[in-house]
Amino acid sequence: MLAVQVDGGTDDELAVAQATLADRYRAYTRLCGPINRSSQARTGRRDPETGEEIMRRVRPRMGGFREDPDWPLVAALEVFDEETQEARPAAIFHERVIDPPHERHGVDTPDEAVAVCLDETGTVTLDRVAELLGTDPAAARQQLGELVYDEPGTDRLVPASEYLSGNVRTKLDACRAADEVDGSYRFNIAALERVLPRQLEPAEITARLGAPWIPSPDIEQFCTEVLDATVDVEHLPQLGHWSARLRDGSRRGVALSSEWGTSRADAITLLEAALNQRLHTVTDATDDGRRVRNDAETLAARDKQEALTARFSTWVWEDPKRATRLTARYNELFSSTVLPTFDGGHLTLPGLAGTFTPRTHQRAAVARILTDGRVLLAHAVGAGKTATMVMAAMELRRLGSASKPAVVVPNHMLDQFSREWLQLYPTARILVADRERLSKDRRKEFVARAATGDWDGIIFTQSGFARLPLGRDLMSSYLGEEIETACSALAGSKEGKGLSVKRLERRIAQLEETYKRLLAEHTKDDGVRFEETGIDYLFVDEAHAYKNRRVDSSIDGVANVGSQRAGPRLQAVGATADARPARRHLRDRDTGSELDGRAVGHAELPPPRPARQRRPARLRRVGCDLRTHPHRARARTRRRLLSDANAIRPVPERSRAAHPLPASRRRAHQRRP
Repeated sequence: MLAVQVDGGTDDELAVAQATLADRYRAYTRLCGPINRSSQARTGRRDPETGEEIMRRVRPRMGGFREDPDWPLVAALEVFDEETQEARPAAIFHERVIDPPHERHGVDTPDEAVAVCLDETGTVTLDRVAELLGTDPAAARQQLGELVYDEPGTDRLVPASEYLSGNVRTKLDACRAADEVDGSYRFNIAALERVLPRQLEPAEITARLGAPWIPSPDIEQFCTEVLDATVDVEHLPQLGHWSARLRDGSRRGVALSSEWGTSRADAITLLEAALNQRLHTVTDATDDGRRVRNDAETLAARDKQEALTARFSTWVWEDPKRATRLTARYNELFSSTVLPTFDGGHLTLPGLAGTFTPRTHQRAAVARILTDGRVLLAHAVGAGKTATMVMAAMELRRLGSASKPAVVVPNHMLDQFSREWLQLYPTARILVADRERLSKDRRKEFVARAATGDWDGIIFTQSGFARLPLGRDLMSSYLGEEIETACSALAGSKEGKGLSVKRLERRIAQLEETYKRLLAEHTKDDGVRFEETGIDYLFVDEAHAYKNRRVDSSIDGVANVGSQRAGPRLQAVGATADARPARRHLRDRDTGSELDGRAVGHAELPPPRPARQRRPARLRRVGCDLRTHPHRARARTRRRLLSDANAIRPVPERSRAAHPLPASRRRAHQRRP
């Protein structure tokens, strides 16, 4: 029946094929029941919250047919309810779900020509546009006008929506440099200048101690002018750590312990705490060797710390030259990006069942995946993320952006996801990999089938995905990244002020010991590796299970050793990018959250983990390492009056992370789809 539809058979031929299929389906269900039937078996365990017995689902083996690659296609013949065990025939029994592909031979407008090119190949070429418009390439380029732009250095035609978004400052600089040679990019320059974000003035920028865009020499100058002290300041962006120390031989002025500090906490100590977003605490030793907080001294020290921070925020802008330099640096980092708007209206989605009509936001999400490469789908529950992933995977394969996409889904979603994939694309060839198929005895068989088969998609369960080990080279590369980062920071510290050498040496020793143990455990596998599957594009459903990566930070409560599961598994996502550059996808849990840090992690742990996983290079460009934080959380103290003793106790409080953009611009960005 699928062949009849793919070949464009007549309605009569389709009706005959549908009748034959319906007769065979009814005969099977009368004898055996629904195709996707299952039963419940006792596990002997109970839910600790409700006390109800936990049951497990048992599915019939069907003579081994469930192991057949065509099993998901047969399972998709019915719409099945797991709870009620009721099934009804899918749309393929009574409708034409596949339309044969139709080639476009002509269009009326340049807009349509661009849409057809993007739908067919994902790129715009003058020859194809000229063919669609019935003209020559020179005339076609003139008709396209500013619908596309010539990219300097590549001569690639880039659609306006893509060209006039992203880091437009970098594109503007490239065009200006190229225009000096032949003067052919003046239209590009004018368009980019129109969309370049407004450059903020000093009054609109909040400068805080510890902001990564303020270099350490400016902190040292602040100490000289305000604290009347010569201080060495060192910043390690790799670890998110600042160090401050009074330079040897320099005098200690009264300001350090009176005006900007206390007798128990001088200004240099408070400065270092403020740079690292810590609230300084003064403690006293007890007779038994413990240390307890001195509330009065702690409150006094924190008052001085807040005053020091406030003074720095005003001092930064007092010198015109410094203000101009830092404002330019800030705008370069944070006022150069235009958020793109994606429109998938041009997508024809060949092979998609005619009974399914994608929503506007699903088309836009697919267009973003095809264009942007790394995407978080944090849509609300019921918004159709499953269909979006399936359509995106099929389009990536059709356009040649990926040859073997894969999806990781929760264990209980495997059968449902497989059925829905084939109900959306009845002719798709998918390979399903559950926990049993990836057991130690069967890994080699699965990897061989994955590597040699021409699959439109491979579906893993989370437990099955975890059972497929990474190769030693890939694991060593990931672990070596951490040590290499620490060694780079150590070299920088030795070449600079040397304030963090001991800290870094301890860190490197700890990492080497930890990674030596992990590599020793990794050698126990049977030699089968994830990289051998040929997967070059990975979607991860419920990506919050892999978010807990290591975070190096001096902020109280933010540093995190990370999960042994999250790091190496995300390195598998990175392995797909090695096969197809810039192609990594993470799908968030069904929380209904907006696209922000709260969707996958705590709001106090910037950068939002999706950004760390999807945009590491972009974070590094703005001076924020992958393992640290781009915006500093504000540390402050709230006083609490104790009723029992009429005393005041300092209570630490951390406000939301200080965002680099003013509130008005953040709201404008959040309104973007």
